[in-house]
Amino acid sequence: MGVLVEFSLADSPVAQDFDAAIDAFLLSRKIANCGERTIESYRDRLRKFAEFCKLRNEKPRTISKETILAYLNARLKQVKPQTVNCEFRHIRAFVRWLYSEGFREDDPTRDIQKLKEPTYYPRTLSDEQVIAIVNEISKEINSFLGLRDLTLVCLLLDTGVRISEALNMTISDVDLASGFIRVVGKGSKERFVPIGDSMKVLLQRYLMRRMAIRNAGDRLFITTLGTPLDRQYVRRRLVKWAKQAGITGVRVSPHTFRFTFVRKWLQSGGDSLVLQRILGHSSPAMTAYYARLFATDLQAAHRRHSPVDALSVALKLPRQRIR
Repeated sequence: MGVLVEFSLADSPVAQDFDAAIDAFLLSRKIANCGERTIESYRDRLRKFAEFCKLRNEKPRTISKETILAYLNARLKQVKPQTVNCEFRHIRAFVRWLYSEGFREDDPTRDIQKLKEPTYYPRTLSDEQVIAIVNEISKEINSFLGLRDLTLVCLLLDTGVRISEALNMTISDVDLASGFIRVVGKGSKERFVPIGDSMKVLLQRYLMRRMAIRNAGDRLFITTLGTPLDRQYVRRRLVKWAKQAGITGVRVSPHTFRFTFVRKWLQSGGDSLVLQRILGHSSPAMTAYYARLFATDLQAAHRRHSPVDALSVALKLPRQRIR
């Protein structure tokens, strides 16, 4: 009879070799339906961490709390706390996966706290700046490029969709009759976002003009050659339009329009739960974060629309504070 040899996951290639461990972890992320950009981010950051671990003679199954802290401290000398926290989230997910799958016996990230980050206040476009850039692009509305850029910018402003969501949108995702667009967000989650009447007119005009482009696929936003737009091209176009519109003091990017949409929505008293659904957030945490960021704008809006102040002439209320 043969001798049975007990096999331990701690002796497997995943537990012993970083390349094998990272490849297996990335496969698990694909199975979990993570987006390609997320997977690429994991790959790049985990490889950097792996090189650091190798210098300290660590293996996936032996990564220690001390090594993780040493890496984070080294990175803090090179990048911002926000970036270090992001890298730590990637490392923590990797190490916890190793632990949950049985490739190591403990989770060294359990007691590691993330760094305190400075509050980041995203810059948004003022109403005057929105008018300036939209009207500047409108000067070229008779050309395909001008009409396309105007439609894309107004879509970002009107719906708050991410640029990746807008660029992946197809013609069939637009339903002008019902006034909705179909958006496929992170994790391939589908949602339907309403569009305004002005947006319907713009999309209808753009779709009519788009029909003249030969060999165009099904992507909604395309070049004059019929190929899909990419992020870098859109960013260059936005910088061009912002410069022509004389916009200064704020970086005009696709995300600037998303934040501007959020600010305007909250400022006008829009429902936060509806906003959460429109933006494609799975929990209200991010919406609450936005509300804190734009607290000053909300306070100004409340001053204009306060029901008690509006009726103050008729209400029998004290008019002065007690000193």
